[in-house]
Amino acid sequence: MAGSIGYKNHLFSKEIKMEFKSSVSMRTREEVIEQAYGLGYAYEKTAHYCPQASLAALMDVFGIRSDILFRSLFAFHGGGGNRGIGMCGALVGGIAAISFFYGRSRQEFDFAVQNTRATEPAKRLIDRFEKEFGGIRCRDCQQKMFGREFDFWNAEDQRAFEEEQGHEKCAEVVGKGASLAAGIIWDELHKTNV
Repeated sequence: MAGSIGYKNHLFSKEIKMEFKSSVSMRTREEVIEQAYGLGYAYEKTAHYCPQASLAALMDVFGIRSDILFRSLFAFHGGGGNRGIGMCGALVGGIAAISFFYGRSRQEFDFAVQNTRATEPAKRLIDRFEKEFGGIRCRDCQQKMFGREFDFWNAEDQRAFEEEQGHEKCAEVVGKGASLAAGIIWDELHKTNV
C-alpha cells in the first residue's frame, strides 16, 4: 500500500513532466546545453557561489521556480563551507536540479517508498563531470584549472585565487557542469518510455 501512494502522488507525475517537457520542446538539446553553459558561466562570474550559479542556470533553462531549493544550496560553495574538500558546487547544483525533477518526495520518504529515479541520471552526471575535471571535489577542479589547490580561509590563498582570475576559471567549471546536467535532464524529459 505504501508503495502505491508514493508514485501516485509523486511531485512530478507524468502530467507535470509533460508540462516541463513542453517548456523546452521548442529548443533543441544543443540549444538547451548552450543556454545552460552561458547562464552558468555568467552567473558564477558576476554573482559567484558555484552551486547557486549552476542551479540558477538550470532553473532558468527549465523554468523552475523555488527559492527554498535555491537557498538550500548556498553553503555548498567552495567544496562546502569554502573548505574545498567536498563536491564541486557546479556538480552539486546539477544534482539538485536532477533531484528536483526525479528525487524522492517527502511523502514518499514518509511512506518509505524506494524511489531511486534520480540515482542513475545523477551517477551519469557525476561520471561525466569526473571525466571532464579529473575528480568531483572542489580541490580536484582547482588542481585541473590552476595546477594547485586553494584554502579559501587563508588570506594569502584568497589573494592568489583572485590574481589567477579564479572567478573566471570557476565560471568555466560552472558553465560546463550546468551544461552537462542540462543535457541529462533534457534526455530524461524526452524519454518516450515514461
